[in-house]
Amino acid sequence: MKRIALIFNPSFGEKALKVVKELLAYLEARGKEVLLLADQACFLGRPGVGQPEIQKAELLLSLGGDGTLLSTVPLAGPLGLPVLGINLGRLGFLTELDVANMYAGLEAVLAGKFAVEERALLEGRVIRGGKVVKQVLCLNECVIGRGALSRPCRLEVRVDGQCAFRFTGDGIIIATPTGSTAYSFSAGGPIIDPQVAALVLTPICPHAFVLRPFVVPDSSLVEVLLLTSVAGMCLTADGHEGMPLLAEDRVVVNRYARPFRLIRLFHRSFYCLVRDKLISQGLEECLP
Repeated sequence: MKRIALIFNPSFGEKALKVVKELLAYLEARGKEVLLLADQACFLGRPGVGQPEIQKAELLLSLGGDGTLLSTVPLAGPLGLPVLGINLGRLGFLTELDVANMYAGLEAVLAGKFAVEERALLEGRVIRGGKVVKQVLCLNECVIGRGALSRPCRLEVRVDGQCAFRFTGDGIIIATPTGSTAYSFSAGGPIIDPQVAALVLTPICPHAFVLRPFVVPDSSLVEVLLLTSVAGMCLTADGHEGMPLLAEDRVVVNRYARPFRLIRLFHRSFYCLVRDKLISQGLEECLP
């Protein structure tokens, strides 16, 4: 690997900048060309590049938390660029390394001693007047939801052309198995093993208490129709992209043709990960 892209989260402040500077020195001392996005390179006083150049890399390093890794999806997803997550945050459910074992892990990666885990991606499209006006790509979930001050919305959800249900509520989450441990989980959805080929449709605060999440095959085409005009309605992808929605808009979501590729260095059971990071840390947060 000669060309490596580095994405980091400047909101971590001096902690992130210190690690980034050390990481740059480490990689460049080994003859690697490191590419930084222009809006992040400016924090380091270095020249940056645009997205097309980033996508020419052979490896993408994500330095931050799970949110930082999710932000790499539009860059890495379409080209199958492998991503290695280095955690600076709290949970680190998707990341593989932390600062303590970062250099040992990178030595293994640069020596080619790693595996690649493939995770399903979602493609979401907003169709207005018969035309696609917005397209998004995400690893966790697409969310059709209302704004903070708007009224509840009424939605119709179709699976492969058949109406599955209509409801009034705050919106709906369409999640991958990866995303089943994120927002969908918080909204009452089930945890799905990433090896299961499924999507989760989780209504957000439905008025009908009998309505529960649906698990459908990931080959399904999911359509969400806005039946009422509600100010503040929007489509978001992994919490990063927003698209305002209008009455009679149609949001179509399906599994993307290519998987997201995560670099793995350790064999970690999904169930141990859920137990240790999701359940145990969640219980700790509830303690005084």
